[in-house]
Amino acid sequence: MDLKNKVALVTGAGVRLGQSIAVRLAQLGMRVIIHYHQSEKGAKQTAKLTNGGNYQHFVIQANLKDISSIKMLVRKSEEKLGPISVLINNAADFFPTPFFSTNEEDWNHLFEINLKAPFFLSQSVAKNMKKQGEGKIINLADVSVDRPWTGFLPYCASKAGLCSLTKGLARTLAPEIQVNAIAPGTVLPPPNHSEMDIVSSVENSLLKRIGSSEDIVNAVEYLLKSDFVTGTILPVDGGRSIH
Repeated sequence: MDLKNKVALVTGAGVRLGQSIAVRLAQLGMRVIIHYHQSEKGAKQTAKLTNGGNYQHFVIQANLKDISSIKMLVRKSEEKLGPISVLINNAADFFPTPFFSTNEEDWNHLFEINLKAPFFLSQSVAKNMKKQGEGKIINLADVSVDRPWTGFLPYCASKAGLCSLTKGLARTLAPEIQVNAIAPGTVLPPPNHSEMDIVSSVENSLLKRIGSSEDIVNAVEYLLKSDFVTGTILPVDGGRSIH
């Protein structure tokens, strides 16, 4: 796909990996829809980092747990910038859920953000992608899908579901639309990660280091530029998944 002047929607683009991905896509000449839920300040910072005027990029708030908000997000974005050619399902939530104390609210929240939202976002953009004759969807999964962390089972299960969804969408939307996922290892550890967690992540990888946002962004760029890869879950984890 020629990315120049094409429209890309990046969910959760106000912080961390989402921000890095949005900035790279702008550098590649894309017009970027910068979605956020609560990180308005971060989203505005992302817009500044893309060095684009209002005509080129678009900042929009939406609660991805609500399907009507997803439809509003896509409708307003396409009215502003035109048909979406690239969807990056990056927005997610992650927090400890010990098995015997996890409640239904925690379970539903993680599955709504991490799995339901990517499904309905994909559904919302795929019709126009089909009409255009091309499109790319990239989901952000996790290294934990094959070796679930016992203290985060709903999160791991939701990301495993996202991997299954990736393969199913690749089959459903071919040949016009390519659908892939990236499964990062430890990259940009969250604030609640202890030093012990980071040391453990390094020890459990083959390359003996944690990753950077650049590692993931480079993988996103590869999948966008390749027209012969679909239905793939690409580990970017320093070898952690086979350690």
